[in-house]
Amino acid sequence: MGDNRQQYPKIAEGTARAEVAFPELLAKDYERILERAESLWGTKDAEAYFDSLIMESHDGRGARQGFALDVMDEIVMLKQVHEFLYPPLDINPFDPFSGYNSATSVKHSGSAANEAMDFMTFSPRKSDDGMKLDADGEPAPVSLSTLAAEVAQSLAAPPADSPPADGEKKHIDWHEIRTQRDLLSGVEKCYRGEVLYPQQGKPVGEILVEYGVIDEPTLHSLRNTQKRPANSGKAIGKILVELGIVRHDEVMRALCVQSGILMVDVLAITIPSETLKLITGTVAREKQVVPVTVYQDTLFLAVADPFAFNEHSYFSFMTGKKIKPVFSSSHEIVNRLSMYGTGRSTGEAKAEFMNLTKKVADFSAEKSAPQEIIYADVSENDSVIISLVNQMILNAVEVGASDIHVELFQGHDDSNIRFRRDGNMEHFSNFPNTYHQAVVSRIKIMANLDISERRRPQDGKISFSTQDERRIDLRVVTIPTMRGVEFVTIRILASGDPVSLGDLGMAERDMQVFRDVSRRPYGLILVCGPTGSGKTTTLHSVLKELNTGDRKIWTAEDPVEIVQDNLCQVQVNSKIGMTFATVLRSFLRADPDIIMIGEMRDQETAKIALEASMTGHLVLSTLHTNSASETVARLIDLEIDPYNLSDALLAILAQRLARKLCPVCAKSVEAALHELDELANEYHLSARGKIPTASEREATVKIWREKFGVEGKLYLKYPVGCKECSGGYKGRIGLYELLQTSPSLRHLIRHQSSATEYMEAGIDGGMRTLKQDGIEKVLRGITDIVQVRSVCI
Repeated sequence: MGDNRQQYPKIAEGTARAEVAFPELLAKDYERILERAESLWGTKDAEAYFDSLIMESHDGRGARQGFALDVMDEIVMLKQVHEFLYPPLDINPFDPFSGYNSATSVKHSGSAANEAMDFMTFSPRKSDDGMKLDADGEPAPVSLSTLAAEVAQSLAAPPADSPPADGEKKHIDWHEIRTQRDLLSGVEKCYRGEVLYPQQGKPVGEILVEYGVIDEPTLHSLRNTQKRPANSGKAIGKILVELGIVRHDEVMRALCVQSGILMVDVLAITIPSETLKLITGTVAREKQVVPVTVYQDTLFLAVADPFAFNEHSYFSFMTGKKIKPVFSSSHEIVNRLSMYGTGRSTGEAKAEFMNLTKKVADFSAEKSAPQEIIYADVSENDSVIISLVNQMILNAVEVGASDIHVELFQGHDDSNIRFRRDGNMEHFSNFPNTYHQAVVSRIKIMANLDISERRRPQDGKISFSTQDERRIDLRVVTIPTMRGVEFVTIRILASGDPVSLGDLGMAERDMQVFRDVSRRPYGLILVCGPTGSGKTTTLHSVLKELNTGDRKIWTAEDPVEIVQDNLCQVQVNSKIGMTFATVLRSFLRADPDIIMIGEMRDQETAKIALEASMTGHLVLSTLHTNSASETVARLIDLEIDPYNLSDALLAILAQRLARKLCPVCAKSVEAALHELDELANEYHLSARGKIPTASEREATVKIWREKFGVEGKLYLKYPVGCKECSGGYKGRIGLYELLQTSPSLRHLIRHQSSATEYMEAGIDGGMRTLKQDGIEKVLRGITDIVQVRSVCI
């Protein structure tokens, strides 16, 4: 024993000062742990090390490492001794769960040691709830080692009825708001005095149990601990954070639920530009706040700690509005503030671009329409042309456009610039036609194209950098028209992190099925739809979930639009013979687990992909077909063996993108009976090919009222239009049709049946058509039937 104390002098001194036993078991069987603790003793890293021993596993999945209870007793005891001797100095006096008390809080290690020495151990009796009592019936002091043992035991023994761990952390839904529509709805509830959360008003500990953060035995043990004199005034939230059982933001969210404070995801929500302008970026970053919405005369600010927020008067004086704080985690606020003030409306971008074009040349209403091509005495290298092209690209990115179209129509005085936003073409601006060829040549230079070639189409790519060092990838196509005038289309490629699969807008059944088939070890999954329907986005969302360290993933794309870490991504280049088929053959020799093919363009690619899916690889690809049922027929037309296809095919997902209604200005109106009958007719017709009977129609409407209705009433929303949207629409939502392979479908594939039979088998298996999924999104108020009809037959 003497040798151990000499070998670990810091730990020996600490345990002696706290009057607890030296950790002999650790010294005997876990020398490495004690040596590490000795080297870190007295530093912040020591607490992190103790937390890792208590809460983390060797495989990094978040479960404890499986120490014996007596060993865990000593580890937790050491953590407690260290916290008493070296208390953290960053206590927030405004945290309602911190247990901070200016009169009694520990300020230095000496007082902490004295407090630790006050613990006495004698023969206590127990109360009815298991808490130890002294001879007078009062809560008995208890030694640090005993307290550590109780906590360790509660962590080591999960309740008997708890589900077995599956290696995955349980997803906790904190009712975080991600859209302006939901935010305004929550604000209205607050103004009406309605309850926001089912658990509102309950104790924090019970809320954490309700949301699955902790379990009942842990809460019971901590309540007993809280009653002891040494922990008087210390809230459960503080104890949980100190022990490393929960994170600070989880306790803060539980407090928001208890107090009825809105929680907002500032990275996901779309914030109106007028709202962002109320507070300058400098002030927002200094005060760590994000303005998220305005309701009547109140500005709602996202802050990391709404309970400690005391800047109401400051921001009220600045904005002239009442101030109401809402919660958002600190890391989300920091990330959002890094983008603060970068977004602008289309109108602002237009005004800026027009000011630039006026500097380039004077517009004259008296100019006659040109009878032939006019070439100005200006070069593509002139500063005005460079500025014009750069500003056009920046404006397109800022307003969220997916494509830029530069056009010069016959008989027009000005060249035309149009943007495609949310799938819709919108006029953006003009510039003098005398500069059209110089602008086209400038774009060609940026894309490494031949500026002297004006008779043939050309395509290239641009890697464009903004002033804030963001990289934007562009795909350029030039097409000569009559009179030798070239039109240019610039595609702004999707960049950044892939969209989460849960944010694509799939129905619950489709999401579950799609996740299940994507986790199969081998097989073929196809995503089909026209160009620009989001197929690549969907595939990368799947790969995001599959992209773990134990899988090797290869992708062949043309072009590579979304870049992910740990993916082996290959750019197809048919000009040098790197076709999809060629690259795919190479993949099969590179030991892949998962292969993603950007597009099945020909028979050779389809056959190699099918062979790969049958030899132990999961293959994901896209196909240009109109529906899931037609895809099977298309593959058979490519002379794919139907027997192999029936064995390999896992699922086919058809999809479209429909414009979403603006959540700020959309008008909600109760649906008339004839409107519901019309929707029910379309709903049945799209699946069964015939008009439903009156009883079938009534049954469908009844289901809708129960599923989507408010007090039995169904509402439809209509576009209005405001400064935040384009004609009442903003953003797009996916419509999906998921056909899962079943025994009956495999039988039909082997017999090369018609597309109609494939659809009937899918409908019988629970599939909903694109039109049906769209109608349900109409009833949910996400889009309107006009947009659904524009993308679905």
